[in-house]
Amino acid sequence: MIIDSHVHLWLRGHLPDAMVRMYLEPLAALEGLMDWDVQTGTVWPEYTVDAEKILEALDDGGVDKAIVLPIDFNLVEKARLDVYEYNTWAFETCAQAADRLIPFIGVDPQRGDQALDILDRFVRKYDARGVKLYPSTGWYPNEERVRKFMDRVDELGLVVITHAGAAWGSLEEKYSEPSFWTEVLQRYPDTNIVLAHLGGRWRQQAYQMCQEYRNCYTDCSALQGWLPSDPDTAISRLKELAATIPDKVSFGSDFPLFELSYTTPMWAHFVKTQPWADDDTRDKLLGRNMQKVLGI
Repeated sequence: MIIDSHVHLWLRGHLPDAMVRMYLEPLAALEGLMDWDVQTGTVWPEYTVDAEKILEALDDGGVDKAIVLPIDFNLVEKARLDVYEYNTWAFETCAQAADRLIPFIGVDPQRGDQALDILDRFVRKYDARGVKLYPSTGWYPNEERVRKFMDRVDELGLVVITHAGAAWGSLEEKYSEPSFWTEVLQRYPDTNIVLAHLGGRWRQQAYQMCQEYRNCYTDCSALQGWLPSDPDTAISRLKELAATIPDKVSFGSDFPLFELSYTTPMWAHFVKTQPWADDDTRDKLLGRNMQKVLGI
């Protein structure tokens, strides 16, 4: 079984304009290399990424399942759609393909009691399996003010997938260093925590934490950002993973954020066919490790 452990869906009404511009910045930086025109002064029109678009990418890439990650940016800048409506839409649209799409809850712990209510509500109604967190909105995982939230995550048996690494625009990268999760990993040894994007520029931290804590994992989403201009770096990183944490890393695409430069099906094909590991290690990254994280 092949699992894409990191895909997104959204309604334009839930994305604040500042967040849209943030996502456009890395694409704009590539304008000189690629044949496209990215206007960061304006924002995308009414743009939706729903279950149908995700399934098309999965089918084209020969991927069986995907973990779908809504993101709550609305304490950074208010959007037109509130967090309850957005999560409800995410779970309902994923229900169209419940055998293939595994939606997580997207909520900012800084919401306090409201965040707890969202966790309870979506576990109770939809049997949610996990939660997507984004510390770059302005909080550290080891802060006392988010302790109650993490307590509830642990009580509910949810998997955490957290952003780690680079942040742009209104988000602050200083909050996204993997090491801030160390105390959380120690306090909740039964809660699986996935540090996304190999920890970004702190990947060595992520590797060390994955080796030290049995409940710490990572994913390789966004690694295809090196492609197609620098495939050697992408292969080098994959070989690095195979040598250091073969049992702790999962395939991820960050769909749809790289579709203009290197599509998700192309990335899946690259990982499947390039000579970076033996078949057993490749199979672990492509699905078996995430099956272990989810308990499926």
